[in-house]
Amino acid sequence: MAKTIPIRRPPFISANALLAVVAALLLGLWLGKHLAGPTTFHPGPSTAMQVYFSPNGGATHALTDLIDHATKSVWVEAYSFTSRPLIRALVRAHQRGLDVEIILDKSHLLKKNYRTRRYTRRPSPALKAFYTAGIPTYIDARYLIAHNKVMLIDGRIICTGSFNYSYAAAKFNAENMLVIRNVPGLFNQYQANFEFHRRTSQRYHPGLVLRHVFHWSSRNRVTDLK
Repeated sequence: MAKTIPIRRPPFISANALLAVVAALLLGLWLGKHLAGPTTFHPGPSTAMQVYFSPNGGATHALTDLIDHATKSVWVEAYSFTSRPLIRALVRAHQRGLDVEIILDKSHLLKKNYRTRRYTRRPSPALKAFYTAGIPTYIDARYLIAHNKVMLIDGRIICTGSFNYSYAAAKFNAENMLVIRNVPGLFNQYQANFEFHRRTSQRYHPGLVLRHVFHWSSRNRVTDLK
């Protein structure tokens, strides 16, 4: 006697869920268009590179020295930023008339209670210091974490790696930082990526309400923060 095999109906997908999936796909396509993929660059005769390893590898001192000797611009993308020497160096650069711009992760404005999953508005000391100094500072909230650690200096120097701009990164963590000089094509890509994140971030001012905040829940999504 032949067995009867039950036919399972596909799970019902609500219109709202379908719209959320389509929106996520469109967002991914839009971000993918603006976040460039891998590119190979060949060092030129004037290219120079240095690498620093933590703990106690001199990364904070090297960054402070680079900022203090900058002559045109210092652009920064940062996740954690608690290093007082680097905060002071950036304020000095701004006071010298350099083009200083900073993009920070939303954790510098919103503190999350992981038990209640609610946010409390609490500007970090770094954010308050930069705002008080008059440095244009932006909050990037469209991602779970804005995890870049990048400094772009004078249109030719790239500082990047795992190294957060923090005391812990300098003294206690296993970290790395690479300083790359004079690779124009590579610098241009970092600059374009910085400009993209600046356009999609919001400039900080007291009372700023973030338009969109990515947060983790049963579904990953970008939502308005009410």
